[in-house]
Formats: sequence, structure tokens, C-alpha cells
Amino acid sequence: MVIKKDPPTGDGAAPSTPDPVVETTAAAPEAAAPAVAESVDAAASEAAPEAVASEATVDGERARHAHTVIRNHVLLSAAAGVIPVTFVDTAAAAVVQLRLLKELSDVYGVSFRADIGRSAVGALLASVTPALLSGGFLGSTVVNAALNRVPVVGTVTRLATQPLFNAAFTYALGKVFQQHFASGGTFLTFDPEKVKTYFREKYDELRRRKGVVPDAAPEAVAA
Repeated sequence: MVIKKDPPTGDGAAPSTPDPVVETTAAAPEAAAPAVAESVDAAASEAAPEAVASEATVDGERARHAHTVIRNHVLLSAAAGVIPVTFVDTAAAAVVQLRLLKELSDVYGVSFRADIGRSAVGALLASVTPALLSGGFLGSTVVNAALNRVPVVGTVTRLATQPLFNAAFTYALGKVFQQHFASGGTFLTFDPEKVKTYFREKYDELRRRKGVVPDAAPEAVAA
């Protein structure tokens, strides 16, 4: 019996038969890649809302904390306005306002700069000081000192105006720095000129209210 053999290939080697196991193994990573990509995308889609929700929660907590800090210091600054000793009341209000900036910076994790804080207070104070008191803070202090020397009239005038002025100024100061810190700003990037309009709005807002205590709920949470 004659057995026919297949003719050799051009290179003299027998024809190779594809190995199904090898082909399946090579194709497996390619087939698995889309599935892996879909799993990653799905995980990312699920994690994104959670991250956004977590960030919103942190922002809300900071806003509530900042509002409480501002409210407490508004009350303290109003109380400083009834101190009967000239210049002592001014010094007390200045301490309250600087401490307000310190506590707000702690709420938002910003490094505190007392020198820039004092400069900002002075610049914003000038924006609400009447034009006739061109001396700014010094001018208002001199007028208060003069009024205090007038029996009864000076005391009544002071009690009727100074606590409300201190409260409105401190409230506006706190709202301006809360907005600045919440947007990622620091003391080094604070520009009084850019916030004077907003500062004046908040200053007038509290002066128009009955009493000197801000609302219990912060604007950010109410919105």
C-alpha cells in the first residue's frame, strides 16, 4: 500500500495547524478590555455624585460655622459700642473685628495675617465713613470724644449710634471675608477695592434691620 504524503512547503517545513488554545488565550485580553473599561467608567460614575455630595456637605458646614462666628462677633462689637470710656470702646471693637477674621480664617483653613487684617479693616472703614470725616477712623473717634464731653447729649447720641455702627461694620466685614475665603482666597489675595460694593451692601443690610442680630440661618444654607 502506498501512502501519499503532503508535499513540503516552500521552506521545507510541514504546514502548521493553528492551536485553538493559543488563539483563545491571545484573544481573551482584547475581549476583556472593553469590559474592564466599562467597569471603571461605571465605578467613576457612581463615585462622582458621592464626591460632589461630600464637597457640598463640607461647604455647607463651613457656611454654618462661619455664620455663627460672624453672629457672635456682631454681638460683641455692638456691646463694645456702649463702653463709656473714650478710645477703650474703639480698641475693644478693633480687637473683636480682628478676632473675627482670625476665626473665619480657621474655618476655611487659611493662614491668618494680622497685619493684612488690620489694613483691610481700615480700608473698608474708610468706605463707610462720612465724607466730612475725611480722617477716617481718627475722625470718627475725635467726634465721639467731643460728644462724650457734652453731658447727657453725648451719652444718648453715642448709645443710639455706636452699637449699630459697630454691628453693621462687623457684619459686613465678616460677610466679605467669608465670601473671599469660600472662593479660595487668602489674606494675600484680598483686595479691598474689589469688595467695597458688596461690603457696602452688607453694611446697609444690617443697618436697615430691626436690631443688630443677623438672621439665624446663613444665606448659603437657605439658598
